[in-house]
Amino acid sequence: MRMVVYLPALLAALTDCAVALVVGAVPQDYPGRVVVLQIAMLAAALLVALPYRRVRFTAFLLMSAGAFACVLSVGVWYVPTVIAAAWSVSRRSAPQERRA
Repeated sequence: MRMVVYLPALLAALTDCAVALVVGAVPQDYPGRVVVLQIAMLAAALLVALPYRRVRFTAFLLMSAGAFACVLSVGVWYVPTVIAAAWSVSRRSAPQERRA
């Protein structure tokens, strides 16, 4: 069950590969902005797995802003990653029930 917190990072890595294939298939040069976006999204997805609530929330905001800023180009590809990050953050932020 602990591996579920790495789901956003896994989705971000898969999305980075897909974006690299799609953007690389275009005969133009690979834009530097896409590389920066990929690194930022993967780093934010890895930060979501940390146990600190403020870091998780900040990473989620960074992922949301990155997907929103590039929504017309490659940002749409990161929507499942942002949804998984939101699920991971909300799941671990909720108060846990104690079993007797």
